[in-house]
Amino acid sequence: PSDMRWRRRPHRKSNLAMAETHLSQTPPPKRVKLSETPPPARIAVIGAAWWSQGWHLPQLARNPDAEIAAIVQRSEQPTAAPFLNITLESKTHLAKRYAGVPIFSSCEELIADAEVLARVDGVIICTAHACHADMGMKFLAAGKHILMEKPMTVDVTEARTLAAAAVAAAPRLVFMVNNTANFRENCFTARRLVEAGELGCIHHVLCVMYSPLLGLFDDPANEGWVKATGTMVQSDGSGNGFGWGQISHALAWVLHVGNLDVEAVTAMTHRSEKSGADLTDAALIRCRGGCSISLSGGCSWPGNEHGEEATGKHFDIKMFGSKGVLMYGGDDKDPSSGRLELRRHDGTSHITEGFLMENTEQAGNGPESLLHFIAACRGLNFINGADQGVGLQAVRVLDAMYRSAASGKTEETL
Repeated sequence: PSDMRWRRRPHRKSNLAMAETHLSQTPPPKRVKLSETPPPARIAVIGAAWWSQGWHLPQLARNPDAEIAAIVQRSEQPTAAPFLNITLESKTHLAKRYAGVPIFSSCEELIADAEVLARVDGVIICTAHACHADMGMKFLAAGKHILMEKPMTVDVTEARTLAAAAVAAAPRLVFMVNNTANFRENCFTARRLVEAGELGCIHHVLCVMYSPLLGLFDDPANEGWVKATGTMVQSDGSGNGFGWGQISHALAWVLHVGNLDVEAVTAMTHRSEKSGADLTDAALIRCRGGCSISLSGGCSWPGNEHGEEATGKHFDIKMFGSKGVLMYGGDDKDPSSGRLELRRHDGTSHITEGFLMENTEQAGNGPESLLHFIAACRGLNFINGADQGVGLQAVRVLDAMYRSAASGKTEETL
């Protein structure tokens, strides 16, 4: 109501300071003398297709705190989903654009070059989802920090193996999943509030995400986004679509902020008659401790996220706890469309204006996730909003969701 009056909850430094220590499994920074400035982070980009050419590579090239140490691209001519209607630069043209940067045709080729590998601090893995686990294991074994594109993997067993390897390598190495929304300041604030007990015990979560990407998931030509392969394939032929491609963003935010451990999923999906991909997903998710998540998502929001006039995604997240509700929602292309709000039963509240979810800006030096990764590679302070634990939880949820939609039954998470 417009006449509702708000008063901010008195600042309780001790609680929030305690919660700060639990934001992530952040390793201690390397000791850097105050009189020294650490050198730029030397980053290798693994996979030089659409997202790398449009975001990772130019952002690293512009960032004074980073340099491109190597590029790995298998084919001479990278391709993008036909939906995007763009032609990517060839490997030959990339070599000219990023003159002096060594380019390899495989991870094995890069790792075998001891001289170049020694000049790499961390890697960004931006390849097909099914390749993530194998590449992640290789570069952890090679002693490199990793920023992995989401989802972390599309196979629970692989995700568990990779997460275990990342835990074993910590704190020497840092593993991040590129869920950009999790590295926004509002996400850190929400996590602090929950950790400090301001919301109380979480009972239920509403998690809604709709994207203007029907043209991507409804067209069989966009194989990487719609065709299930390997262990993704379910008994009814389903297994790829909006779930793996998009809703992992919202899931990662909720799982991280609420520190939730999922046990079982009951799901239904609506699949495209043309591509077979899931266009909308609905799920009831049971978490340890009795918390439930009501998940709703799809690609049928009107518009086109990558059109001439880009349309934003719609989010609506509400976390209901014993002390009140934490709300966060809006249009991720319009910061003025929403805010982070904790509304409590005792009449107190916390409000942070502005809605900042995914960061898909191409300009500048990179999203917050990349900036925190660069800081980690340089031995500076950073916050890990989506570590291997968050990545694993998201994979477990999505795997159970696809299995449940295919079987028509509740499926336990693996």
